[in-house]
Amino acid sequence: MLGSPAAIPVGGYPVTLPTSGWMLIGFLMTAPRREASRDAAAAALWPEQGNEAARRCLATTLWRTRAAFGEADCPVGAGASSVTLRFSRGIWTDALALERRALAALQQPPPEGQARGRLRRTLLACTGEFLQGVDAEWALLERERLRCLRLDALYALAAAYARDGAWTSVVATARPLCAAEPLREDAHRMLMLGYARSGNRGLALRQFQACAAILAEELGVEPMEETIALHRRLAGGGSAPAPDESRPAVPRDSPGSMRAALLATRQSICAALGSIDRALADF
Repeated sequence: MLGSPAAIPVGGYPVTLPTSGWMLIGFLMTAPRREASRDAAAAALWPEQGNEAARRCLATTLWRTRAAFGEADCPVGAGASSVTLRFSRGIWTDALALERRALAALQQPPPEGQARGRLRRTLLACTGEFLQGVDAEWALLERERLRCLRLDALYALAAAYARDGAWTSVVATARPLCAAEPLREDAHRMLMLGYARSGNRGLALRQFQACAAILAEELGVEPMEETIALHRRLAGGGSAPAPDESRPAVPRDSPGSMRAALLATRQSICAALGSIDRALADF
């Protein structure tokens, strides 16, 4: 479900399906309790059509989806009543893997050992957008929610590596985070710390310059004092400070900065989807 809806791997194998089929699956994945009425699905997927035309489109899409997957493996099943549809339990998708592992990493300290390796592989592999190219409001909201989850989980994972002193892994995790969200200063600081602690002070200083440049270009502001203080310490030859374990895994920027306003806006979108998260918890 992450990427262009052409042949997306579901259940471990690629399935070719028209875009409308992937949209139906994605819509049910984002619905409360992953279930919706047929009328609601038809209206959401074909808003420009009349009721009867939309229902015919839904019937055709259901037939094509079931034919592509087979009745036994189809991710779209009957809901609690004859007029509802449901995303079937037990079906694996990359979006679900990202959601479940990212949420687990944010609700408790990231796992260790093989579980941490699986989390890292998932976060680094799941770079595509949810139903890329689909601009329906429900798809845009889910796309941003999953993006927020992935970025915050990447930071939490990098912070866990930092607490363990695994600085090469800190760099390997923080670098893609900075690439995905270049305006996120806590990610830049984490990468600067990783570079410095692994013996690459020059790269740490260069990372600060990259951070300052993107903030000036995009927002017209300077880095936060915390970022500047870290740069001064590294530029002056001091040792990089150890991560403060008393701070939350995903720190928030100071409320007076423009950067904080942007983060708050993005986080408010995720917060608005809290009802979806609560519904997913019951799934």
